[in-house]
Amino acid sequence: LRALAETLTPAARPGDFAQAMMDLGATVCIPREPACAICPLAEPCIARKTGIAAELPRKLAKKPRPVRHGAAFWLERDGHVLLVRRPARGLLGGMRALPSGAWTQSDPGLDGAPLATDWREIGRVEHVFTHFALMLRVVAAQASGDAGTAGEWWPIAQLDEAGLPSLFARAAALASPDEPRYVRAA
Repeated sequence: LRALAETLTPAARPGDFAQAMMDLGATVCIPREPACAICPLAEPCIARKTGIAAELPRKLAKKPRPVRHGAAFWLERDGHVLLVRRPARGLLGGMRALPSGAWTQSDPGLDGAPLATDWREIGRVEHVFTHFALMLRVVAAQASGDAGTAGEWWPIAQLDEAGLPSLFARAAALASPDEPRYVRAA
């Protein structure tokens, strides 16, 4: 394609030619309804000659997104929930979140739990990132007053001020389905 493009590109003002080609593609040779009748390149156009101009560009079949699994931990104490800061680098970098374990190809169980206690499953959240889908298991537990955990105890009544990313906001919403404690601001 590069060699073919070089044979078409004039030596004088190649930048203007490139801009003109982009304008042609944006206004005349558009997907599904190309205006071949007014196209200055209609004569040499193979797509027009073979009758497939309206079918171009052909979209490639999308690869299925890989699925990862993880767990988010709703740990509650005296009207507060434990929040942590995600690592500065990586997905949702530096944001507050519910504690969570690694996101792996198979269910990691309760790896990464902030506390060894009796966790009960309260639901699952499915979230789609650009390159993978995440199945996040949400579990909950009560912490005693002296639970030694890293993070910050955030008042549940003010959870909408924590700035949780949508993945963790949805996980938090599962913590109390009868009486929602977290409503994401619109």
